[in-house]
Amino acid sequence: MSDALVLARDVTRIATLNDLLQLDHDAVAGYGIAIGALTNESHRQTLREFRADHERHIEEITRLIQDRGGKPIQSPHLPTGVFKLAVQKAGALGGQTALLLAFKANERQARDKYRRVAESSDDLEVADVLARAADDEIRHYDWAVRTLIEMGVSPDSTTARIERVIEIGSARAADVMEGLETGAMALFEGVRRGTKEQPLLVAVAAIGAGLVASALGRRK
Repeated sequence: MSDALVLARDVTRIATLNDLLQLDHDAVAGYGIAIGALTNESHRQTLREFRADHERHIEEITRLIQDRGGKPIQSPHLPTGVFKLAVQKAGALGGQTALLLAFKANERQARDKYRRVAESSDDLEVADVLARAADDEIRHYDWAVRTLIEMGVSPDSTTARIERVIEIGSARAADVMEGLETGAMALFEGVRRGTKEQPLLVAVAAIGAGLVASALGRRK
């Protein structure tokens, strides 16, 4: 494999892992709002357990990045992380049902993105860690769906259908925006690795990373 392909592969992998790392930081912040606003103690305890899953993801992805010579970015996404936090805050003001609908919307993106990246990874260790994380996200999302049904929100109701369309649209829009951010992270990673003498090569790798991430964001 040529040096150019090796560079493109490595910086794309690190940038993609950093995208997931930031996604978990987004989630942890959102969980804090949800836990504080819920009144059902059983629900609050379940979300504490789910938040612990996201905190474990942060630890595991941080290690994956470091083991591959990358620099972990320990912060939420900008600006989408702020938007997702605002959605959760708005849900908290709208009552328990609105809160869980907002929570479910944010969890959809995590569920789908983890699953896509796990399936597309050519690094066996990364694929294994991300597949387990994807299973966590599926469990979180399914819990929200079941809990909303118990609260009387039928998946076939007009309200639920409208919410689902908004949820899917928001997740895809966030994925595309975060794909652009992933490209910038790939560029940062390439420069950090001392490839300043190959700026065109680094730029091409970064653009490729952003295009791949954005394309993944448009998939169902």
